[in-house]
Amino acid sequence: VEKERPAAPAPGQYAALKAAALLQAEAKLDEFKRITVRDLAYILYRAAAAFGDADTRLLWRLPHKWKDPELKFPPFGAAYSRGKFTIDCASDPSLAGSQLIELNGVPFEEFIRPVLERVSGETPQLRASLFCRDQFFWWDFSGLLSGAPSLTVKLKRPDGRLYAGKMGTVTAGEFRRFADRPGKLKKNIYGHTKIGWLSVSGLPYSRAERKIWGRFFRDLSGQGTEDLVLDLRQAGSGDPRMADYILSYLPAELPEKREPAFSGRLKVLIGPGSGSAAAYFAARLRELKAGELLGEETGGTPDHLGAPKEFELANSGIKFSVATRLYTGHGAGPVEPDLPVTKELLRPYKGDITPFVLDLIGRERGRKKLAEK
Repeated sequence: VEKERPAAPAPGQYAALKAAALLQAEAKLDEFKRITVRDLAYILYRAAAAFGDADTRLLWRLPHKWKDPELKFPPFGAAYSRGKFTIDCASDPSLAGSQLIELNGVPFEEFIRPVLERVSGETPQLRASLFCRDQFFWWDFSGLLSGAPSLTVKLKRPDGRLYAGKMGTVTAGEFRRFADRPGKLKKNIYGHTKIGWLSVSGLPYSRAERKIWGRFFRDLSGQGTEDLVLDLRQAGSGDPRMADYILSYLPAELPEKREPAFSGRLKVLIGPGSGSAAAYFAARLRELKAGELLGEETGGTPDHLGAPKEFELANSGIKFSVATRLYTGHGAGPVEPDLPVTKELLRPYKGDITPFVLDLIGRERGRKKLAEK
């Protein structure tokens, strides 16, 4: 980090982080002065997150052991929006949409504080969203619920009523059934309506990723797609070079124009889970007047430390990345949407943004046809 990261830390930050990490490591040493890889990773996650950028982070992950019988997951999956944690999905579907107030008598955000301080991100909003995106890993890795057969939950239901009661914890396999979220591109091209929809969990810059995007835009062109929705609400990491590459397919005056370029209308969904590369994409899109931004303000900022370079610790094999470039000139604060999507707007659609956006596109097309007549 000291060699690669371009922004200087606060005076004494490296020494303080090293001293704190060594102190924590010493408490975990066995009689042979060894520490497990898992314990070391838990310590270093916090040290990396202390630098305050999304790309200086650990990449080490626990393997998913779906048959693990230990009860260490909550019976619900969390989401973060408009500054609140809510239940996104649950073993009891009637709880969906409820705000998480407390867990075991502690405010929910405070309960997961040991995790949040290990999530690398520029803002509290982005860290909260990244926790929700990767919550299976974080519940498993942190062990916050390990050994607890049940937990006490306090909720605020969508209708305003409060609920308090006990719920049983669940196993990895049970949690996966309703809350597992694979981190891959999810695309839909609605041929009959000529609308394309792509949900993105990150914007990594690599040859393989560029090929994936190239195929996607060829598919759009081949099917005569008129409108594209690009969902960046969970794109918490990435590289602005990838943002520029994607923008080069859009109908704007850009260098390195590629064929076939998408010539239709573009809507981009953003929110607190949109990291700095996604925020950079949103800012550039607005500068180029190449599309409309919908949702909430981004968690990341266009001006940020990025272009991560990967490394590996020799003895433990722990992989990590370090931001190597400072991007400036496109905005130091979060990017605001052109159309804020509020709970009131989504109420007729039962809180689901997908039918809202599809209906919005349909109404815009109708107005355009009427104007042409």
